[in-house]
Amino acid sequence: MTDNYCQETDSKIIYILPRESAFPPAEPPNKTVSGRPETRFLSLREGSSLIRLAWDNIHQTGEEEVAKSARELLLIIQETISDFQGFGFDLGHLPPLQAFNVDDGSVLIEWIFSNFRIGFNIEPNPEDSGWYLVSSKNLGEVSASGYISNINISPLFLWLFNFALSNS
Repeated sequence: MTDNYCQETDSKIIYILPRESAFPPAEPPNKTVSGRPETRFLSLREGSSLIRLAWDNIHQTGEEEVAKSARELLLIIQETISDFQGFGFDLGHLPPLQAFNVDDGSVLIEWIFSNFRIGFNIEPNPEDSGWYLVSSKNLGEVSASGYISNINISPLFLWLFNFALSNS
């Protein structure tokens, strides 16, 4: 059974997000593997262009723990992108993620679309790190956010990624 938690938004819509993914790990068809491959050691697919700019900017981060947390987040994002590409989704229309090094030592990772933004702030104090989704009037002014410490980010990003695919 999957544990769930509620995420209330500013618009008072409550989303039930699973703590663990209800979906089995995606593997390419006709392939037998023992365990899940370690994506940080695989060559990046063409979808890596979606994270490359953000990845490069994180290398300029002065706070090593912040940079490490940001790299871990980007690896989760890359894994999700790779899984979708493995299932044949065309992701060429998606804009690249951007990363910004902030003066206070934090990192802001944003995915900017014409009618919405998805972002993650990685803070020197991990308890203050969070995520957000905001949209324009065209998409109903959705506003959702939360903290990312002590949660499994994979199902959260999968939910955000599905929102991006559905609305881009």
